[in-house]
Amino acid sequence: MTRTSIPWIYRCLWAAIAAVLMSGAAAPARTDPQEYVIGADDVLSVSVWLHPELERAVTVSSKGSIVFPPLGEIQAAGLTAKQLGDHVSDRLSAYLRQTATVTVTVTQYLSQSVFVSGAVARPGRYGFERIPGVSDVINAAGGALPTADLGHVQVVKREGAARRTSTVDVSAPGGAGAETVLAAGDAIVVPVSAEATGPIADGAGVLGEVNHPGLYPVGAGQDLWMTLALAGGATGRGDLGAIRVLAKDRQGGGALRIDLIHTLERGNRSSYIVKPGDIVIVKSKGGGTWASFLQLLGVSRDVLGVVALAQVLDKQK
Repeated sequence: MTRTSIPWIYRCLWAAIAAVLMSGAAAPARTDPQEYVIGADDVLSVSVWLHPELERAVTVSSKGSIVFPPLGEIQAAGLTAKQLGDHVSDRLSAYLRQTATVTVTVTQYLSQSVFVSGAVARPGRYGFERIPGVSDVINAAGGALPTADLGHVQVVKREGAARRTSTVDVSAPGGAGAETVLAAGDAIVVPVSAEATGPIADGAGVLGEVNHPGLYPVGAGQDLWMTLALAGGATGRGDLGAIRVLAKDRQGGGALRIDLIHTLERGNRSSYIVKPGDIVIVKSKGGGTWASFLQLLGVSRDVLGVVALAQVLDKQK
């Protein structure tokens, strides 16, 4: 072997290695199909190694971004938790002028959520890393009440601007109805059996932006303030100036509009007395997810306050 042949071999070898490295660098980053992809409304926990003051919980906005001081607004939707953590690490390292290790964890999978209402223990919105079948979603809501009619569970699915309703039987464990495929934004309505009786039949439904939506007993002279207190009060997003009441005995249908803020400013209590069969709805200040949900589904005037497949709320816009 001549002296000039060795450098030539090394040049070929390094050229081959460089080609491999460049091809690897040019390839787009791939996301494991099993990894969860962050979406709007998801709640994330962001922690920074050795910087506990920067640790915080953030919610992904409808635009798909989060706000993380000191970096400001960061796009999160469409990334996995690891990808977002790496991106924040890079930006934070440049800002701090030292290496920063950031860990992002999804704590609430609300971009992949389903709404559950009716005769279940805990009506509300439930998020899943992977949305399960109808029976499992009902179980996540605390299970069906003894008064539930599991043979006629209604599933509302979005199809663009329209909605499609189907009735499934989940009374038989492992049946086809129990395994009905659900998608984000779908709703499950568990109706009450026609034979149901008992104290719950004398209650009112409290839905929307309250801390504990559900069915509550109604006593004599019980006004809206007392009813909302039973449901844990309004959330921070609840608009007390835009209360809607679907009164069971209201002639002509539609909803009553009640401004509790106005009555509070006047030093008065609400003049409306809640009655059995009424449905009280606290809308969102920002027209958030619950408001969209209510516009999508409407609310029935069933005595148990079941979120149903009527268009009652369409009349109140």
